[in-house]
Amino acid sequence: MPLVVRAQIVDIRADTPKVSDVFLVDTNAWYWLFYSRASQTPNGPQAYQLADYPAFLKAAIGAQASLHCYGLTFAELAHNIEKAEREIYEAQVGKDVYPKPFRHDYPNQRRKLVSLISDTWADVLSVSAMLDLDMDNEFMRSALTLFPSVGLDGYDLFMAEAALKAGVTQIVTDDGDYATVQGLTIFTANQRVIQAARVAGKLVTR
Repeated sequence: MPLVVRAQIVDIRADTPKVSDVFLVDTNAWYWLFYSRASQTPNGPQAYQLADYPAFLKAAIGAQASLHCYGLTFAELAHNIEKAEREIYEAQVGKDVYPKPFRHDYPNQRRKLVSLISDTWADVLSVSAMLDLDMDNEFMRSALTLFPSVGLDGYDLFMAEAALKAGVTQIVTDDGDYATVQGLTIFTANQRVIQAARVAGKLVTR
């Protein structure tokens, strides 16, 4: 099924961040910027993900643009790093290690993991401000009203709804699902999204 692009799309390889920019940064972009072992996982990121997103975020930091995250970001970032560290450990020991035993039966690995996640989150907070998120009944009703018209999973639905409510509508992400949300401007290096946006007349140059 073709991607339905409703957001405006900006190719980060052809864009220069400005001091006036206010970005919500998606979890994977933080992961590729600050998690140094991302390339060591068996099914690691693609080369452009490891190059283009860190380069854009570093340029945004240098330009003194405003970067933001949510508490939800920590949950997904911790999950992604734990999965990566478990896969790296599996490759080292040559056997499968399932998630719950990895948390409880390998105390040295657990200590290293907790420290790594904490340090990575501290790095995120050193260059961004965490936005408040009140997932009350009104928020849930609004998110569920948005849900049928977009191509998002539950986690990203909450992120998109929160961004729209906060007025922080510039999102740095590789996830093409966000392109289905009208009212957002997606800063991406995802070529499928960029091509679909070009066809739909939604690719913009600043």
